Amino acid sequence: MIRVKDVRKSFGEKTVLKDINMNFEPGKCNMLIGASGSGKTVLMNIISGLVEPDSGEVWYGDREMTGMNREEKKMLHQKIGMLFQGSALFDFRTVLGNVMFPMDFLTDWSKAEKEERARYLLDKVNVKDSEDKYPDELSGGMQKRVGIARAIALNPTFLFCDEPNSGLDPETAIVIDHLISSLTKELGITTIMNTHDLNSIMEIGDNIGFLYKGEIIWQGDRHSILSAECPQLREFLCSNTLARNIIDKSR
Repeated sequence: MIRVKDVRKSFGEKTVLKDINMNFEPGKCNMLIGASGSGKTVLMNIISGLVEPDSGEVWYGDREMTGMNREEKKMLHQKIGMLFQGSALFDFRTVLGNVMFPMDFLTDWSKAEKEERARYLLDKVNVKDSEDKYPDELSGGMQKRVGIARAIALNPTFLFCDEPNSGLDPETAIVIDHLISSLTKELGITTIMNTHDLNSIMEIGDNIGFLYKGEIIWQGDRHSILSAECPQLREFLCSNTLARNIIDKSR
C-alpha cells in the first residue's frame, strides 16, 4: 500500500497541493480525478518520486520515500512501472525492442531471457503478432498495449498511469481500461491512474480521490460516486454528458 500524509506543494507563490491525505490500495485501480489544474498530475509525480513535496510524507509500505537515500530510491524505482500519456514508445525500436528496453538497462538477463519475457508480455496484452513492427505501424490502442507491456516488464509492485486513454476512441479506451484492471488484480499491483475520463472512472474506479483546487474533498469508489453529496464533484461529473444523463435518470 502507498500512503500519502499531509503532502503540500507550491510553485513560487502558487499553492498546488494542500495537506493531501490518501491511501492507495494494492490489487485495485486507484484514481486521481479532477478538472485541469486541480493538482492531480503534480500529486502523481510526487508519489512516483519525480517531484519532491514541500512537506508531508509518502509511504511505500513501512518505508517513507522522502527519507530514503539514493540507493533506496533506486531500488524503489525498480519496483515502479510507468504508462505515459502518449505511450512514449521509441520510434527506432521494434515492438519487441520497446518491451525489452527496461530489461536492457535494469537486469543482467541474457538476450534470450529478455526476448522470452517480452514475448510473454506481448501475448498477455494481445499484440504477440506485432513484435517486429515499429510504433508508427500500430494504431493508438495497439501502442497503448505495448506501453502497458513495457510498464510491467520487470514485475512492478506499483503501476502509474497518466491519462491512459488520452487520444483513444471510446471503444478502444474501454478495452484498455479492462486490460489495466485485469492486470492490476491478477498481479496484485497497486495501480494509480490520473484521469478525467468518466468511462474509466465508472468502469474500473475501485478507490477514487477527487481533487478540487489542490485538496482531496471526496473519496469513494465507482459505486458511490454518482450519489456523492459533494457539490464540486457533482459539478465536475455533470460537465460530462454521460454522467449528466445517468444522474438525471437516477433522480
